[in-house]
Amino acid sequence: MTAVTTSATSNPAFKTEIVDQYLVGSPVQADAKTMTVGGTTIKTFVLLVFVVIGGAYGWAVATEPVGVDLGQGYGNTTVTIPGGFWLVSLLAFFLSIWITLQPKRAAVGGIIYSLLQGYLLGVISAAFDAQTDGIVGAAILATVCVFLVSLLAYATGLVKPTQKMAFILVSAMGGLMLLYLFVSIMAIFDWSWLYSEQFRTIGIVVTALSVGLAALSLVLDFATIDAGVKSGAPKYMEWYCGFGLVVTLIWLYVTILRLLALLARNR
Repeated sequence: MTAVTTSATSNPAFKTEIVDQYLVGSPVQADAKTMTVGGTTIKTFVLLVFVVIGGAYGWAVATEPVGVDLGQGYGNTTVTIPGGFWLVSLLAFFLSIWITLQPKRAAVGGIIYSLLQGYLLGVISAAFDAQTDGIVGAAILATVCVFLVSLLAYATGLVKPTQKMAFILVSAMGGLMLLYLFVSIMAIFDWSWLYSEQFRTIGIVVTALSVGLAALSLVLDFATIDAGVKSGAPKYMEWYCGFGLVVTLIWLYVTILRLLALLARNR
């Protein structure tokens, strides 16, 4: 497993330098506390609780009930993107970089990051739910299911993380980023193309692929955490690994939410 964790993954929190220096290569004194699977699980759960808290607030400030049902697949609420949405997005982005530069910051930084990302997810989820009622609940359930299946696949050895798998995952993610960049440039010249049937079909295929990549990324995350536990990584790395898992889970949730939205529009 160590060979896997010393290679690059699609999760920026588990980049090679971090893994080699803090998880599998960090010297720990004999009497010092080291990270455990149970401790990492608890820290991850705590961070997810703050994601939910931030999400509840983001949903509340973005939505406003209306007096009548709008019909045609729309809920009876209006959604307004808060003025500070993009500022929070930038803060969350730079905070994630700040944490990855020094994993010891993950305890406090991870909680703040979870609150900020939760706020963003709350606003985004409200916007999707206003158009397709019930889509958020379905996306949350699907995210939990994918997480459990990925964990089971790793624990049973059904999917074995390897350096080749990590390389393929990183390459595929790079290809997806280039594709999104291409679509963004194309949209500048022909915005109506984004609403064509052809784009919807392509979007469904690409987004479904993204869900699969996120699931494989979770497997690599599990392998990285496992290697850190076995090598006796410092106790503070439990917070950092929890932060890394939250990053992947947020990516997975947003991707599933988009996939369900595309499928709903395609009906």
